[in-house]
Amino acid sequence: MGLLLIGMQGAFCHAQRQVVLPLDSLVVTSGFGPRIHPVLRKGDFHRGVDLRAKQSAVKTVMAGRVSSCGYNPILGNFVCISHGKLESIYGHLSFAMVSPGEWLEAGKVIGVSGNSGRTTAAHLHFALRYQGIFLDPIQFLFAIRNSER
Repeated sequence: MGLLLIGMQGAFCHAQRQVVLPLDSLVVTSGFGPRIHPVLRKGDFHRGVDLRAKQSAVKTVMAGRVSSCGYNPILGNFVCISHGKLESIYGHLSFAMVSPGEWLEAGKVIGVSGNSGRTTAAHLHFALRYQGIFLDPIQFLFAIRNSER
């Protein structure tokens, strides 16, 4: 399935790509932007979205190459995938099932959601970074969901 994505500050301008949701369901539990951090209980800027998930298969949203994966004290077990100038980031995994340098097709299971890193409960942290700048992934995720209906 192809979906034409236009906008997102030029991230997908005139690009047609096969895209899939990172989870089978899409329930946002914490949005992008300013918030009170649930663990630190002080002002914070959330550079992605948190999606409800508990031991769920996590899939790459587009084809790309694993640029990094491992453990980060904040993100926990994570995977970063390069899609050219765009990078997708998946955090708080129970474990990852991919290795740096590996090429992945859209929809490939890359790990299982979990509660690693700085969290209050199991979920998937999903972020998009375009040329080093974090973007609000909500429009991207809902465009995918709407194309699948």
